[in-house]
Amino acid sequence: MGRAVLLFICSLIFTLVPSGLLHSWSEGPSDWEAFASQYRRLAADEKFDLAERLWNSKYAEMEQYVQTLPDHHKETWTHLDLYSSTDELEETKWEEGLLTFLEVTSSENPYPVIAEKLEHFSDRSVSSVPLEDIEEEWNLIRPVVKNYVDGAKMKEANQALHELSVIDSITGREKFSGKITELVKGKSQQDWNAFLSTAIFIGGAILVTLLYVGAINYRESSKNRHRMKSGHS
Repeated sequence: MGRAVLLFICSLIFTLVPSGLLHSWSEGPSDWEAFASQYRRLAADEKFDLAERLWNSKYAEMEQYVQTLPDHHKETWTHLDLYSSTDELEETKWEEGLLTFLEVTSSENPYPVIAEKLEHFSDRSVSSVPLEDIEEEWNLIRPVVKNYVDGAKMKEANQALHELSVIDSITGREKFSGKITELVKGKSQQDWNAFLSTAIFIGGAILVTLLYVGAINYRESSKNRHRMKSGHS
């Protein structure tokens, strides 16, 4: 009976714990995350020819991967791909919008990835980085982020950037930075709450099972001791 209960609890764990969480425990970075890191390293070292060759060697695979995604992600890819091919991006841009797209959509849990990128972008937006560069970077990140965040919050961020483009000020940059950090704050908290609830439930189930099995074993041991005493008397 005790073994059957343990088997049931193990099955329950694998059923309730998100498959993405189990995957993240057992696997390293995704293939696209590794590709993006390698591409960025080559670009950072100003090995642009090698970076371009790497990009071209993986581009057909990228398009195949995009075809496996929902339609709204396909539209985002098409927009970013067209934007990168028609806009005169500087070498320091490194197809960042498409790299971000690959990293986010291939992640089992995209919100921490988005949160990290938005935090970095938020810090840059209140630094001495020229406003033109901030607007350019936002145009590369926004198409990816909008598929995962609340539309009203996205509009507020866009409005804050528009106001900043009219008058570039410290106050305006701080406001825009704050709107950026708010985009995934609620989502990250929801994910953490869901994980915590699952962990508490599973931990409680395991504890109850151990207590139950211990009680069964204790009762059987007591019966055995009682039989042994009765046999000797």
